[in-house]
Amino acid sequence: MRKGLFRLLALLAFYTVCLGKTAESQTVVLQHFPGRQDVGILCWSIPEERAGYLSQIVVFETDKQGTTRLLWRSPLDNSYSPQIRFIPEIAVHGLPLALVERQTGAASTQLDVIGKAAGRVVRLLQIDGFRFDVQRLDGGKLPFIVAHGDASILDVPDIFRWNGSRFVEDSPSHPDYYRQLLAEDREKLPANASGVVLVNLSRIALLSGDRTGAKEILDGAFSRERSRGDAANKETLRLITEALRSLARSSP
Repeated sequence: MRKGLFRLLALLAFYTVCLGKTAESQTVVLQHFPGRQDVGILCWSIPEERAGYLSQIVVFETDKQGTTRLLWRSPLDNSYSPQIRFIPEIAVHGLPLALVERQTGAASTQLDVIGKAAGRVVRLLQIDGFRFDVQRLDGGKLPFIVAHGDASILDVPDIFRWNGSRFVEDSPSHPDYYRQLLAEDREKLPANASGVVLVNLSRIALLSGDRTGAKEILDGAFSRERSRGDAANKETLRLITEALRSLARSSP
């Protein structure tokens, strides 16, 4: 291991000691960018009494003499269990994109996309969810990021497309993906499904291009909840009503 990297890890160890932490619960993940052994990305996390955990991402460059130069570092985050992977198919100025996932809760995760912009290493995107996939959709040459939003209710994934300089939300452009998801969700949902589950199912139907189906789902959910009389959940009725209004406003 090069002496510059030793210095970097020594600084990390010094910082940890200054915070009064033991090495037992620390996590340090280090990888080099594909095809760039001179550029590495490191993510560490340590327990912190008040915040739970603290974490930080560091990107550095090491020259032939072994001297390490800091290229970018993130602010301190309340997160833990870092994982690093890359999208080698997408590179800016010779540097492939890096994806860093960190837990922010029992069923919540934060994704950071790190790459170059205007010649500098920066964070290109940060999104929250509970799981993130890198997939090729619709026969595209470049992969997409699929962000799954919630583990506890029916998931409505968001799809992000690379536009040449950053990832942008592109969900409505993939009706086939949501059409398949809609069929799978309809099959597995119980007959008495209600509330936010059906609101989310209607969103999937809308993204699949089935506006009529989306409205039918919401109308059925509203009627079912209202038929409960005094036992009807007011918050559920509010969510369904808002979804119906939003659907009406977005009507072409």
